[in-house]
Amino acid sequence: MPVATRVGQVLMPVVDQGGLMTVADLAGRGLVAGAVVVEPVDEGLGDAIASVQAVSATGPLVMAVDEEGGTVQRLDGLLGDMPSARHMAGRPLDEVRAMARERAEAMAGLGFTMNLAPVIDVGGGPGIGSRSFSDDPLLVATFGSAVAHGVLDAGLTPVAKHFPGHGRASADSHDELPVTPPIGDLNAVDLVPWGYLPPGTAVMVGHLSVPGLTAGVSSSLSYEAVTGLLRRDLGFDGLVVSDDLAMGAIVGGMEIPQAAVLSLRAGIDLLIVGSADGVAAVAWELVTALDDGRLSPGRLDEAVGRVLAQRGVDPCGFVWE
Repeated sequence: MPVATRVGQVLMPVVDQGGLMTVADLAGRGLVAGAVVVEPVDEGLGDAIASVQAVSATGPLVMAVDEEGGTVQRLDGLLGDMPSARHMAGRPLDEVRAMARERAEAMAGLGFTMNLAPVIDVGGGPGIGSRSFSDDPLLVATFGSAVAHGVLDAGLTPVAKHFPGHGRASADSHDELPVTPPIGDLNAVDLVPWGYLPPGTAVMVGHLSVPGLTAGVSSSLSYEAVTGLLRRDLGFDGLVVSDDLAMGAIVGGMEIPQAAVLSLRAGIDLLIVGSADGVAAVAWELVTALDDGRLSPGRLDEAVGRVLAQRGVDPCGFVWE
């Protein structure tokens, strides 16, 4: 697979429905792995997603959306309202799993393959609020697992977020880099739900500074957080996704292309990279990093392999010129 195509398979821009036309152009050249869709959307969304999939040069794409319920649901105008995680936690578990399955089935009908949910942060700190099921880690684990199972039941990939735990952090990562309690405190509380995820669930790494772990940088850029804590210590071997690298926690300190190199090097497989217009700059920086040694070809190939496996794509089935 040509290097430009390999690089494209780890990039996923954020677009509204109209922006899917740009994604189609990139996908037709094998330069993206898919897209995250945000508002505004309308009744033509399913056709727009199908058009992107039809022109993809690298097989089925990841089509993702944040459909948590409550304050974060992109499709409520099409699919109706869904309660927040905090409200779900007051309902029977089987009802919550069925609710998640039914929503995911409706999402699949529009062409989505991935739901960027559930939130399994413990506590409702800045930027989280009712997106968290509870302040009790075992309750979060139980209901988060139920939602993830429901999404899997419908054939979509759930993405649990925000590792290693945003619920008790000091700020909203959309605005600035939050600081969490020290890693010892996270071990006893925030990390508990991550051990209850059903197989097939992906993990989103948040933008969080963790004292005793990340040395003041974001967990999404930290080898110790991703490859060390998540993969080695917790034994997670599935797909790892970044939170959007265009958020204030990242762009307050560096440009998105440079952050993408650090994030991929840290062990993240699929990078959410802001707008589709910025994909070329990120791709060029990753190619440059391969050339100058900041990024190893083996790390890129590992990430590409996981992303293609997630999409059900066999790269040996393509003929590359």
